[in-house]
Amino acid sequence: MNALDMNFINRLTPYKVWTENGRDYIIETNRGNIFIIGFMDDYSIWPTGAYQFTINNQSHRPSPNDQKLRETILLLIEAFFMANPDILLYICETGDGKQAFRSRLFIRWFSTYSRRDDYILQTAEVQEETTRNFAAIIVQKNNPRLTEIMAEFNETIDILTNKPE
Repeated sequence: MNALDMNFINRLTPYKVWTENGRDYIIETNRGNIFIIGFMDDYSIWPTGAYQFTINNQSHRPSPNDQKLRETILLLIEAFFMANPDILLYICETGDGKQAFRSRLFIRWFSTYSRRDDYILQTAEVQEETTRNFAAIIVQKNNPRLTEIMAEFNETIDILTNKPE
């Protein structure tokens, strides 16, 4: 993965962002909450060019209606695609049973993004035993492999959703 342009990010974001390893980007909110936004290689569907996007609230405290956090995270996604014209997969964390809430929140955030029409955001829900998993794919509409990428994603979700018992 190509590193994100920190000058671009910090010139435009309401919160200062820094990185220690070029894959995890750290945000501290006005309330002192620390969020780590991660981009890691994901080989679950494609052999190359796909990354899993994570949002990790290190403070484990709510950050209700923090528009600055939303703006900062969306700008990180924009910076990712400027440096990496690839695929982002977002899988909601399941450790506390709030994955449906996280999915709805992310979809709501993305729906307010000024450049949302440049991207395809498709969500999926998969039942794994007793856990409902929520995922999303984000791809630029101008990606030359868009049709193939979306077909592979939908096929994978279909296989996971319709697994034989």
